Amino acid sequence: MGDSRYVGLVTSGLLLILAWLAVPVRAQPADLEIITPHNENIQAEFERGFARHVGRELRIRWIKKGTGQIIQQLEAQERGSPGGSFGLDVFFGGGVPDHDLAAHRGYTEPANLPEDILKGIPAQIAGVANYDPQKRWFGAALSSFGILMNKRGLAAQSLPEIASWEDLAAPRMYSWVVIADPRKSASVRVSYELVLQQHGWEQGWALLMQMAANSRLVTDSSSAIPNEIATGNVLAGPCIDFYAYGRVAEAGPGVLAYVNPQGGAAVTPDPISLLRKAPHRALAEEFIAFVLSPAGQKLWVLPPGAEGGPTQHALYRLPVRADIFAALPADLPIKDPYKEAVAGVFRHVDDARQRARNVLISELIGTALVDRHKELRTAWKAIIDGGSKPAALEEWRRMPFTEDEGMELARKLEAGGMEAKRLVRDWSRFFEQKYERVRSLSR
Repeated sequence: MGDSRYVGLVTSGLLLILAWLAVPVRAQPADLEIITPHNENIQAEFERGFARHVGRELRIRWIKKGTGQIIQQLEAQERGSPGGSFGLDVFFGGGVPDHDLAAHRGYTEPANLPEDILKGIPAQIAGVANYDPQKRWFGAALSSFGILMNKRGLAAQSLPEIASWEDLAAPRMYSWVVIADPRKSASVRVSYELVLQQHGWEQGWALLMQMAANSRLVTDSSSAIPNEIATGNVLAGPCIDFYAYGRVAEAGPGVLAYVNPQGGAAVTPDPISLLRKAPHRALAEEFIAFVLSPAGQKLWVLPPGAEGGPTQHALYRLPVRADIFAALPADLPIKDPYKEAVAGVFRHVDDARQRARNVLISELIGTALVDRHKELRTAWKAIIDGGSKPAALEEWRRMPFTEDEGMELARKLEAGGMEAKRLVRDWSRFFEQKYERVRSLSR
């Protein structure tokens, strides 16, 4: 009898606990809601830094999505409630084209920031604006596109260090390069566009072919490139600066090095914007001001534990404020992009041309150099082993269309449908036959 009463009491207690657990817990409202492509380390360090700045605990809700997904979400919400609030405060990270698009569509609005904050940000770098004249977006950090190399591995193979895109395309680098598929990596696609704009369509395309032919493998993401180079499996490849700097810091500057090719690199702001009718506008503007302030900018670049630096995670990003670079520790493997800009390292990219042929470049490189990578490598090796016969080189450089024709084809690709599929099939056959002719002419 006593046992049954005990069991009954336990059962009743369990039922009460289960009933309590079933009651929905109301989540505390967020102080700030930020949508971002930035990783969790960046989120954590800026949340901690901003909490210190305001002097109290904060509840920031971070919504992490790819930049394209962010634009799609804003588009969908706009269709559902034109001109209304998105229920979000800040759009943090991504590219200038995305923030420009959001601004022109009215998804963002000007932020009121203290004048002393803007005074610390140069109006432009290498001809690229660091913030919108109407203050609808502000560059929060800078990103450059260049080359990561394994210095120790190059020395072991008696190969010179890399200084240019031509070096990646040189016959001596056969099987020592790594690239990424531009259909899957937007940042690496920028590198390919840089080669084309620096060297022109015909010469630039030949260099891209040789870089791809020198590649031992083709990765699906830009973040995989520095991993392959750090292991020594390959020795160089195109890379975005913050992936490279992280690896250089881990391995040491005697092992790895990042270089912006002279006249062939690009630098671009990574913006932050105030979203339209932000629910927490005052705090959102204060957050943007903090990100652009010296205190916020130091979080990008200083090592963890350094005075004013991040607490746990090194972020390896370039500040947009020029004054931060003057006070950086000498042992940081990061160059001042404003000095490099003065030295002519960066080129002003034709953004209109780049946007117009993004799909064209992705599909052409993907079809000709990635999908037919084995045939490409075999043809290039035949040229090298055959002593670079003029007839073989002439065939190697032959393109299926001119640059002007490519702009028209780009519009057809953008339209999609059967015509776009036919173009891709035609290119595939063209390059299959081309590589066979190169092998034959190299004998």
